[in-house]
Amino acid sequence: MGKFIYFPSFSAGEYGDKLKKDFKFKNGFSCRFYSDDFPEKYRHNQVLITAGAHFKTDDYRNKLGLTADNLVMGDSGGYQIASGAMKWDIKHRDRIFKWLEENTDVAMNLDIPPRLKYQGKYKECLDISIDNFKYFDKHQNGSTKFMNVVQGDDEVTYQNWYNEVKDFEFSGWGIGGAGGSLYRFMSGVLALLNGKEHLKPNNEYFHILGTSKIRDFLMLIQLQKSLEDVGSNVTVTTDSSSPDRAVVFGTFYTNFTIKNATFQSINFPNKKHNGNIINDFSVLPNKSWPRLHDFDDVLADFVGWDDVVKWDPDCTIGMRLHNFYVFKDAINQITDYVYGHDYILEQVVEKDIYKVLRSIDEMVKSDDPKRVFETYKPLYAKLSNMKKQTMAREVEFWS
Repeated sequence: MGKFIYFPSFSAGEYGDKLKKDFKFKNGFSCRFYSDDFPEKYRHNQVLITAGAHFKTDDYRNKLGLTADNLVMGDSGGYQIASGAMKWDIKHRDRIFKWLEENTDVAMNLDIPPRLKYQGKYKECLDISIDNFKYFDKHQNGSTKFMNVVQGDDEVTYQNWYNEVKDFEFSGWGIGGAGGSLYRFMSGVLALLNGKEHLKPNNEYFHILGTSKIRDFLMLIQLQKSLEDVGSNVTVTTDSSSPDRAVVFGTFYTNFTIKNATFQSINFPNKKHNGNIINDFSVLPNKSWPRLHDFDDVLADFVGWDDVVKWDPDCTIGMRLHNFYVFKDAINQITDYVYGHDYILEQVVEKDIYKVLRSIDEMVKSDDPKRVFETYKPLYAKLSNMKKQTMAREVEFWS
């Protein structure tokens, strides 16, 4: 039901290292959740890999054991550039482009997000991005389906960016900057709907970069359903590293609530912070950690409190897999509600979020999505952390 795809972004850090090395748990169970070695019931064939961390590694797809059965999305490294983890240098562009073509099926263009270290540099980011998009457009050979990217901070800047890049020939769109801001999310979606991008036959994907909250999944899956209702060919996708990164802080997901739109979690003990009690866990009668998901029954055969005490890879990779499957459960449950009857959906979600979902449906099905956006704009602002909108003023001076 529904075409929405979640791409786990686990290729950086410890999990990425273990995927590359084909790490096996102590009983030989593979950590590669996308491989034929993984139980079919739990296999997840879609993966995101990032050029920002790996563009200097040749044959990366094969090193991770990814095959033609996997749908591999490539991130171009724009976030790493914006965060300062990677310094922008045009000499990297060709190598990133070739890496994406050699290792991925679908990929983002190399955009420079106008935020973090580039906050307040909207025009500079747009100019560099346009130059990169021209390069990708000219050199693409069809082996990878590249996506255009739109960035901004509000409806004005997203629309302006869209107007500047809309004529390139790509296979879909990425919306950057939407993670953590409902207002930016809706502004990016507005720019694409206003341009009728969802009805163009060449567009196969709308990828909203780096979104992973319950509220985000509700909005993304509603967008997918509404697009299907109007006969759009577009598949809505997103990515995140949240189930992976949570383990860095010792976080173990226990549940989620759709009404409150939150994941619930506990902190596992570690020697540094819980040295006075850590050894107690080695002598617990129940050697396995809490079985909160049916996948924990699989993990119970080879990972437990002894591994937590040692904080070994069996523990940390097992936690990451556990968190990932809690994520998947949330997505599946949300999909059932969104594709079900509104009478049930309205009771399941918070009142204002239900209004947002209805607004998405109205925008997709309206001949004037901007009018719908304006109607709901106060609601979007209310549900967002609205910072001072500097970009909109900057655009006024040069657009």
